[in-house]
Amino acid sequence: MADETPSGGPLVQLTLALKNERVGRGLSVEDIARMVNIGAFHIERLETGDFSYLPPIYVFSYLRKYATELGVGDESLLASCRKELLLPESRHSGSTSTQDAAPRAGGSGGRRKLLIFSSLIILLLAIMLFSRIF
Repeated sequence: MADETPSGGPLVQLTLALKNERVGRGLSVEDIARMVNIGAFHIERLETGDFSYLPPIYVFSYLRKYATELGVGDESLLASCRKELLLPESRHSGSTSTQDAAPRAGGSGGRRKLLIFSSLIILLLAIMLFSRIF
């Protein structure tokens, strides 16, 4: 099974290559899931070519993260996969960042940090003001 020859579109080629590389290295689905911080459920679905359960941008992000970890595929293959998923060209050409499209748990962390920082400044100013009054 590790010697399957990829045929078909770029997504089929990439998913077969990923599975073959994982199996060739003796890694379980759970092993690679931990390595790339993607749920085992997603890894299994990606390897079977079932992309219907996620928006295409997440599918691409997960595939790119998985491919980067195993050293499978190249920028040309990933660009072809992006095209097959009907995603627009990347604004960051040549970027291998895996965090630009992956779902984030915290939402807008920047706004929260700004709010906390602003609150601390106001608190500090209030303490300074009240210490001069009393």
